[in-house]
Amino acid sequence: MIVFMVCVRSVLGQNMEVDKMVDKRCKDLVEEVFKNRMYEIREMYNSPDQNHPEFGRLNEFGLCLDFVEAGTFSDQREDFIRYQLSWGGPQEEFRLYKNGDVEFWYLDWFDGACVSVNGGDADIIKDICYGVICKHGWYR
Repeated sequence: MIVFMVCVRSVLGQNMEVDKMVDKRCKDLVEEVFKNRMYEIREMYNSPDQNHPEFGRLNEFGLCLDFVEAGTFSDQREDFIRYQLSWGGPQEEFRLYKNGDVEFWYLDWFDGACVSVNGGDADIIKDICYGVICKHGWYR
């Protein structure tokens, strides 16, 4: 469960006023958070030199890019590449699976939800992940 208080960073990435505490689960927030994160990534990706005046450089946006083996988490369906944007509570990450599926996950303590990423947005995430992996020889 996520609890918002007055003048906290919202799921829209901006400060917002909240008159009262609001309880929301990840499933209630994941789509809005995804839309905002994807907007920021799309803006950086399409900016000259992938450097956006408001959001910064795309290559400095995420925290890490790593490989998560099957079985790392109890309900994990298979290996995936994780493009992690934030961690803790809440945590945001993209997961890229071997079959090409891309998901955006929004996680908070003992709660989590995801949305499928499709079309041009999935292509951008794949390009970011494969670009780093191939550049450094992690993927053959």
